[in-house]
Amino acid sequence: MESFWRRLRYYGFGFGLGLILTFGIFNTRGCSWMPSNRVKDSFEGRIWVMDAVQAQDFFKKNKFTHRSFYKAVQEADVFFSKSKKHGKHKIYVLQIKNAQNRKIDLLAQIVDESLIVDFIPNQSNWKRYKKSKVKPLYGEIIRPANQKSFFYLPENSPLKTHFDSLQIRDVNALNNLMNKSTFDYLKSDLNASPKPIHVFRINSTDKKPEYLAYCILYKDKGKIVSLKQ
Repeated sequence: MESFWRRLRYYGFGFGLGLILTFGIFNTRGCSWMPSNRVKDSFEGRIWVMDAVQAQDFFKKNKFTHRSFYKAVQEADVFFSKSKKHGKHKIYVLQIKNAQNRKIDLLAQIVDESLIVDFIPNQSNWKRYKKSKVKPLYGEIIRPANQKSFFYLPENSPLKTHFDSLQIRDVNALNNLMNKSTFDYLKSDLNASPKPIHVFRINSTDKKPEYLAYCILYKDKGKIVSLKQ
């Protein structure tokens, strides 16, 4: 019996030390089972967008690069008690630190079965944001989805002919083109059933008109279902 209690004390000591290391030293960032890390993991497979009007000022003011912003989000605090955690449309309240180590409020909006996570800077109250009358028009892609060849065309799709005319003939060229596009908030329908519809504006050049690429999430990838001029 004494041997049992000795082993139990050793186990308790080891377990307690592990918790101290997890919560104190690593600050829960290494634990995928923590709720905040599960939320941040859900960002990884999506395209990160931000209102194009606000993005330039936000990054400049806080001296963020796209890479340092990504790191700041990885290390963000997630305030679940202030977040909209239920329903199809979820909005998480985050707090990140900028280059000057100053804390910044941020909302991250996610819709089930959506390609994107929409970051709304300088906001800490999702109800107030939803009631605001000013809505974004175009979103800047600040980080592509964390997987290679995220966008694709269905096999034997007539869309291939359209993309061939844009000199886009392989999956790498397709993804390079899409990752340079802008997200159209107004034409997209994130309430669509059975899946949200995302519209990306393919940037026009002097010789080519602008196109709208309509996409859905299918098997964790961006399936392009339509291309309109």
